[in-house]
Amino acid sequence: MDAMDLKTFEEAYPPWLEKRRGDLEAADWKAAFSDYPFPVNVETPWTPLAKPLNGSRVMVLTTAGLYLKGKQPPFRAEDIEGDWTYRELPDAAGAEDLAIAHTHYPHDAANQDLNAVYPLDRLRELAAEGVIAGTASRHLSISGYCTRPDLLVRETIPELLRSLETDPPDVVLHIPV
Repeated sequence: MDAMDLKTFEEAYPPWLEKRRGDLEAADWKAAFSDYPFPVNVETPWTPLAKPLNGSRVMVLTTAGLYLKGKQPPFRAEDIEGDWTYRELPDAAGAEDLAIAHTHYPHDAANQDLNAVYPLDRLRELAAEGVIAGTASRHLSISGYCTRPDLLVRETIPELLRSLETDPPDVVLHIPV
């Protein structure tokens, strides 16, 4: 299928979902996504660093589907359309405080070392070495399984950006899973 913008995606999505609902419910990902109407971002903005890294606080944005155990609802991993919401994770939260709700990738590496999908320890090491100023007061997690990028773009991202207005990071490190 040719690249399409978000508006075209929103028109193509309902017929695709109707056609592929059975495949999604059966977790037959190969069949389900064989004709998924992938939208393409044709206007990726470039924002140069406002200050050097050694003076910047870094925020992690992971698609690993992490959430605070017992304090936040898990992502709706079993929903056939995925989950387009986000979770804020306090910088002080450790691996023992977090759980993974994203079920569409193997968790072996993340279970062995959460830094594989959420590299806060590595960022803290970089801060200790003076490469970065430190980590942000909070980090963000979304679920990488989401068949609704239109809702992610139109609802989640604006809400997420508004939440950052009170304590914006200098740099966001995106960790796709």
